[in-house]
Amino acid sequence: MAFWISAFIFLIFSKIYFRGKGIGKENFPDKGPYIGVINHNSNMDAVAMSLVAKQRVHTMAKDSLFKVPVLKWWLKAVGMFPVVRDAADEAAFKHAEELLRHGEVLFMAPEGTRKKENGEQRRPRTGFVRLAQIVGCPVVPIAIYGTDKVLPPGAWFPRPVKVRVQVGKPIQLEKVEVTVENKDKLQQQANMVMDRIYDMLKQIEKEA
Repeated sequence: MAFWISAFIFLIFSKIYFRGKGIGKENFPDKGPYIGVINHNSNMDAVAMSLVAKQRVHTMAKDSLFKVPVLKWWLKAVGMFPVVRDAADEAAFKHAEELLRHGEVLFMAPEGTRKKENGEQRRPRTGFVRLAQIVGCPVVPIAIYGTDKVLPPGAWFPRPVKVRVQVGKPIQLEKVEVTVENKDKLQQQANMVMDRIYDMLKQIEKEA
């Protein structure tokens, strides 16, 4: 209930304040498991995602946020779970794997940070590819446009900037065994998915 109430509030806010628009919502599979992959621009990304909300999803959030009691309750209520940034957090990875094995939907931001120079594409981490390979589920590329201008790093109040979220078609990755020997192949798959997202961003920018 907390997820859908929050999503509804975020949707109204996004449509009115950001003139938000969601595109391609029909591309989401009808049910999980699958992994939605996004480009991470701003803390407002979660708000913008309400524009294409179709199912309850789970996401990772930095562990420090869970140290605030009321915020911790809300984060868990809407399906978020803690992850230690810049570390191999095996507990978070295992939790994500279990969610997918139970047919849940997981959203991930493989760029790992919202700090970018001039919107440059960063080398993605391969966690989402490893999870997709282990569970055998598809990944869905999702391009978020505009939130970097709404709440850029250092800003404290959102600006009324136009926001767009576009959902691409699901991608079933070619089967690759998750081993150290195959790390380059896994990285190539992660790069391919992020390339798809940045291609969508370029198209959105042309039409904006």
